[in-house]
Amino acid sequence: MGQLIVTAVGPDRPGLVGELTGHLHAAGANLLDSRMVNLRGQFALMILFEAAGDSLAQLTRDLPGVGKSMGLHLTVAEQSAAAPHTAGLRYRLKTYSMDQPGIVAKLSNLLRKHRVNIEELSAWQESAAFAGSPLFLTELRLTVPVDVPLSQLRSELTSVCNELNCDVDLEPEKG
Repeated sequence: MGQLIVTAVGPDRPGLVGELTGHLHAAGANLLDSRMVNLRGQFALMILFEAAGDSLAQLTRDLPGVGKSMGLHLTVAEQSAAAPHTAGLRYRLKTYSMDQPGIVAKLSNLLRKHRVNIEELSAWQESAAFAGSPLFLTELRLTVPVDVPLSQLRSELTSVCNELNCDVDLEPEKG
């Protein structure tokens, strides 16, 4: 069994997920992990799947054309050996602020400085009629190395968020 990662982007419409996953299933592939989202009318996905050698080679050749016929720009990449799991404590980081450039860049640079691994990041703009301008929200799943002092990380996050005039919550991940 080998593994492939598919990424695809294109105009959203009902049925895209069913068409693509149906094609993978018919070819003998097993979906292992995926992320799919509608980004203001554009469908974006990442899928990790496994398949036997012959099916894997066939899918590598066929999938870009299958994607094109579905209106998707699709790429296929071979999954190399999995990177070792980052040891540490799992946390959730959430921020809320008026929308402004640089929020994600400043947060991620601070996290990189502390060797914190961002496992997942969602960021979006939301209407806030009471505020007169849009809100910007982030949610991140993190792995914080065990040797990183949490009090220092919290203090620096608070400092960055004070500069950005945003609220920040850093809590252990539940479950």
